[in-house]
Amino acid sequence: MDDEPEVEIGAPLPATAYTVLGVLSVLDEELSAAEIKVRCDYTLRWFYWSPAISHIRRELRRLGDLGLVTEREVTIGRVRRSTLYQTTERGEEVLRQWVSSPPVDEPVMLKNPALLRVYLGRFTEPYELVKILDDRLEQLEEQIKDLVWGKRRSHELGLDEEERVQYGSALGDYLLRAAHFEYGNVRQLRDRIADYDPDHPELKVTRPKGLLRRRLRQQDEPPEDLPDQ
Repeated sequence: MDDEPEVEIGAPLPATAYTVLGVLSVLDEELSAAEIKVRCDYTLRWFYWSPAISHIRRELRRLGDLGLVTEREVTIGRVRRSTLYQTTERGEEVLRQWVSSPPVDEPVMLKNPALLRVYLGRFTEPYELVKILDDRLEQLEEQIKDLVWGKRRSHELGLDEEERVQYGSALGDYLLRAAHFEYGNVRQLRDRIADYDPDHPELKVTRPKGLLRRRLRQQDEPPEDLPDQ
């Protein structure tokens, strides 16, 4: 007799619950709560969000009560113990139906504090906004490095050859392109704002003139300031 708790297929669950099911299902792995958190930090945070480990543990308990994941304890070393989780067939079906269903009333939310400050820029000075955008450029540089590292690490582990992660791999390429695009866009915005006060000491740009000159042609007069032959 099956005494597992019943759950209606397609019944709404919190987004974090589907996230946890998804992380466990991507490579059909058995993971601890801490390992799920690491996977979220290296993947989901670039396009969604990375839940706190306490939130992950709460959802694992919920999913276990619903029969969507199983758990078992393992010994690590001599005394340390850890709980590992994996999805059940029922959990896979719930996840499959959620992924296939169209999002309802789920608007994409963009929250960029740097851009909000630029929008309200009349309350400060251009050089202050430039500092904020320079910080954002540094963040994007680190994001690009992390994404490149992730792609290389996936290749080292042979994950890029796994059919199960082909969609995640394609998304990784998209995220890397998006990070490069945003970097160029923020850089252009930063330079545009710097032009609003080009004489400020922190924004002034100086470059040697070099040998490039412009001389209007004059009839019957010898050229001047020619570089040495």
